[in-house]
Amino acid sequence: MRWMGRYLGSAMLVLAILTALFVLFLPYFGWRMDIILSDSMSPTLRIGSLVLTRPVRVGEIKVGDIITYGSPINGELVTHRVMEIKRSERLLIRTKGDANEDRDPYLVPPQNIVGRVCFRIPVAGYVACFLKTPLGFTLALLLPGLALVAMEVRDIYRTWLAQQQGRKPGVGS
Repeated sequence: MRWMGRYLGSAMLVLAILTALFVLFLPYFGWRMDIILSDSMSPTLRIGSLVLTRPVRVGEIKVGDIITYGSPINGELVTHRVMEIKRSERLLIRTKGDANEDRDPYLVPPQNIVGRVCFRIPVAGYVACFLKTPLGFTLALLLPGLALVAMEVRDIYRTWLAQQQGRKPGVGS
């Protein structure tokens, strides 16, 4: 049973490292992680959800896709569903939040589109916000280190205890 804890701890450490590398290198390939700050896309995307947005060619966007774009009014990032694609002299996209009664009052030009939402994790945005604070960042660094030190101290103690009892370390422990 103890071997399971060891492997689980190692697997969690590898997963944490891979996740950190994934998040670190995402922007270099145009991908984004954003936190949903309003309820306009409820129930699909609730406040505090973390969304992963990947770059997409404008021609690949379809009605029903959820896209992230810079608002033509104030430039703030918005994540809404595509309701209509107008193809006149240039392509324009009409969007709407799932929880909103009315469509957005503007058409989104292609240069404002950041990408299409491809993955979401409910509530994870709260964790991401906390990790951006000084306390959260410190705990994110400190707690895994303390866990590793505690596991090593436990192993040293078990080895010492086994030697005191006159048996081989690791046998029956």
